[in-house]
Amino acid sequence: MTQVILFPITSVLLYGLMAYMPQFGIVGAVFSPLLLLLYLNHEKRSKYSDLMLVSAVGLMAGISYMLPLIYIATVAFCALFIFMYMKKGHLEIWLPVSAAPLLIFTGMAIMIYGLPEYRKELTDFAEKGMLNFINAVKESKNPMADDPYFLAVANQSRMAAESMVLAFPAINYAFAALCTHIAMSLYSKLKKIELPKFRLPDNLVWLLILGFALVFVNQKYIKHGGLNLIIMMLTLYAFQGFDVVNHWFTRFKFPSFLKALIFVFIFAEPPFIIFIALLGLFSVWFNLYGRQENNKEQTPSD
Repeated sequence: MTQVILFPITSVLLYGLMAYMPQFGIVGAVFSPLLLLLYLNHEKRSKYSDLMLVSAVGLMAGISYMLPLIYIATVAFCALFIFMYMKKGHLEIWLPVSAAPLLIFTGMAIMIYGLPEYRKELTDFAEKGMLNFINAVKESKNPMADDPYFLAVANQSRMAAESMVLAFPAINYAFAALCTHIAMSLYSKLKKIELPKFRLPDNLVWLLILGFALVFVNQKYIKHGGLNLIIMMLTLYAFQGFDVVNHWFTRFKFPSFLKALIFVFIFAEPPFIIFIALLGLFSVWFNLYGRQENNKEQTPSD
């Protein structure tokens, strides 16, 4: 019983760590859905252990009343989605990764766009954090303080903070999608289940096009709605692009440590992630996988 309890408790602790040490907590929180998924599939799971999990989630309200709700929407729902999805014999990874995070996206969108007081509270918090960072950079005489983009943000900190808050639903979606992707991928490797490549239906590219169209509408909330849609779709196409890159790493038999170093470098440099997302987007129209070993050209799935 002790062993099975460790999975959900560790999942909750890793997620709750974000409230105290965000720099480290966000890394641990990425693996929270995986731990919960392992728990849901554990043979010794029982009503008693479920009750312990519910109690642990409830205790997070002592840190923040929002934390248990966000954990449920981001971690528990995503893990449960994968659990039910794979239990029915489905293995297409794109559906859980794109659909499960819609719960946290919808919840955040309703609160931020529908509750002006909550939006103002978040904007105040974001602006305060942004100003603290700006002042720290200036005091340290970092060369970044002279960067034109940095100066523009510093001079319009309120507008920058509000834009960040209005894009927050998509940022939460991207994080939940990453957690879901990692959970399903690593769980499948642990259980020796082979998943098909991440491939969005080709018609979903119209959502990205719609997002770019909405950005040009001269209305603040519609414009930011389009920005949210762009962030969401580029996140999903980044997963598709990483599958293309990983395919060629495997084809040319790159050593595992070298692949890991390259992926760490990509994640450390945001422009490279955008390039990977564009690679995934281009795979909608072009075959970027080359020819399979059986000399049959791979055809994209619809």
